[in-house]
Amino acid sequence: MSSIKDIMNQRVVAVRPETTLADALRVLTKHHVGGVPVVNEANALIGMISELALIDIVFDPATKGAPVSDYMTRDVKFVHPDDSLSRAAQMFALYSFRRLPVVENGSLVGIVSRRDLMNHALESSETLPEPLLELIPELADLA
Repeated sequence: MSSIKDIMNQRVVAVRPETTLADALRVLTKHHVGGVPVVNEANALIGMISELALIDIVFDPATKGAPVSDYMTRDVKFVHPDDSLSRAAQMFALYSFRRLPVVENGSLVGIVSRRDLMNHALESSETLPEPLLELIPELADLA
């Protein structure tokens, strides 16, 4: 059975907490992504910044120079490289995330997106269980 490490992208675009919002927006647009992890000097995941948080700079030019750390989400959900693909599917089903950072030994080592998971499903004959059934078995009675 496949794991996160089999489908994750190891080339992660990330920013530092002192990155300005304007520069973070430039990173998002340059790389065509909707959000990026925020890491410290030790490459430890400390937050996420998304287009939603950055929309403020479109309407308030005074915020362009503010640091990402003022706007990032600090309560970040993540997965480990050895987690099952079902774990990622559960996280995507439970939350409105488009991407999940992959952390190993305290360091950011990759990122996995909903699209990565869907592409794997298209290319693989592997069957994943219904993501929420593992967490809430009573849902099977409703089907």
